[in-house]
Amino acid sequence: MTRTNGWFDRLYERHHRAVLAYCVRRTARADADDATAEVFTVAWRRRADVPAGDRELPWLYGVARRVLSHQRRSAGRFRRLTEKVTALQPPPPPYPDAVVVERQEYVRVREAVAALPGNDREVLLLSAWEGLSHKEIAEVLGCSHAAVDKRLVRAKQRLARKYDTLTNSHRPPASATGGGGR
Repeated sequence: MTRTNGWFDRLYERHHRAVLAYCVRRTARADADDATAEVFTVAWRRRADVPAGDRELPWLYGVARRVLSHQRRSAGRFRRLTEKVTALQPPPPPYPDAVVVERQEYVRVREAVAALPGNDREVLLLSAWEGLSHKEIAEVLGCSHAAVDKRLVRAKQRLARKYDTLTNSHRPPASATGGGGR
């Protein structure tokens, strides 16, 4: 079904106040404004899926419910992260040789991650860097929770092998460290 800009303007005029009121009853005003804007963004993107007539508003409420749920999850993750960061005690200043070793380790980890195939890199970064749950990763990647579990296990194994390879290639030979021979 093709829908024009006029269709969207009419949809917005008919239902904006109701969707905003729905959101305001469930969250703070600023968040409700953002959620309402997101609801109508979804409606525009999915205009072919928006039912006609009396079913428009319930459909928009369903979208609003999911948008608000996503907002709450995001706010919860942000709050937990803020609490963790706030609770951190600054570490004692490291010794210079420890800094050099740490930097070398970080460089090797980054090199190992960069050397992984794109799919492995993506699933690891979604988990470790973005902090997503396996369910959320499955949603992002468009696959099952079980597939994410398998992908993460395999990606971690490949990362470990790549890291070991890089670490061993950076070590001096045993004879250079006095560990070889009699």
